[in-house]
Amino acid sequence: MSLAAAGTQETSEIRPWRKFEGHTRVVTDVIHLPGEQQIMTTSFAKSLRVWNLQSGKQIGNDWRDGGSRIALSPDGKKVVSGGPNGEMKLWDTNTSKVIAEWTGHTEFVRSVCWSRDGGRVMSGFNDGTATVWDVESGKTVLAIETGLRRVLAAIYSPDMTMIATGGESKDLKEFIKIWDAKTGKLITNLKGHTGDVHCLAWIADGSETQHEQIKNTLISGSNDYSIRTWNTTTWQEHLLLPRKPSN
Repeated sequence: MSLAAAGTQETSEIRPWRKFEGHTRVVTDVIHLPGEQQIMTTSFAKSLRVWNLQSGKQIGNDWRDGGSRIALSPDGKKVVSGGPNGEMKLWDTNTSKVIAEWTGHTEFVRSVCWSRDGGRVMSGFNDGTATVWDVESGKTVLAIETGLRRVLAAIYSPDMTMIATGGESKDLKEFIKIWDAKTGKLITNLKGHTGDVHCLAWIADGSETQHEQIKNTLISGSNDYSIRTWNTTTWQEHLLLPRKPSN
């Protein structure tokens, strides 16, 4: 095929595989449920909904007053939700019922995350704090004043020794901070992003055959239109994936 002919070919249209219709407000979180045949979504209307992936149909009724952030426990048996008034709820995925409600905070819950062993839940709040809850007792076991204006993402390291928080900066310099998970003391501040950090992911060490560069890596996404990866041994940035915003 000539270059001229190749240049005239139309770009293939990307179409959605399935549509899930029902929410009336912005969808804020999506998670897979055990078995990978169902997903759960939540929105600013605080309604949790379960969907069949194949049919796109909602399963059962809404889980009312759930919250705008959700996370699935490592064993797949529980979902934690966080709401706009600081409410934290623990749900049984089989019965769709609330197991426990945790109180003590009144600020908007911006993020929720489980520890790898399922014994702790961490939440990030609109006032810049990150709180760790003991799942069994529902008690707060650690509260970190991060110095961020809002904590939009908070996660554990795979070995649960560290916590990474990301969010909205007060001084446009500090968007990601790393903390000791036991004491809550600051380990380091990762500098590079110039906009709010909305998502974080921590890659486990993996096997010896895994590519060395992706071991011990923290990944961050920001509204400065970049994704950055960080070496969690040296805390140096080792990859930047910028994207120029469309007009």
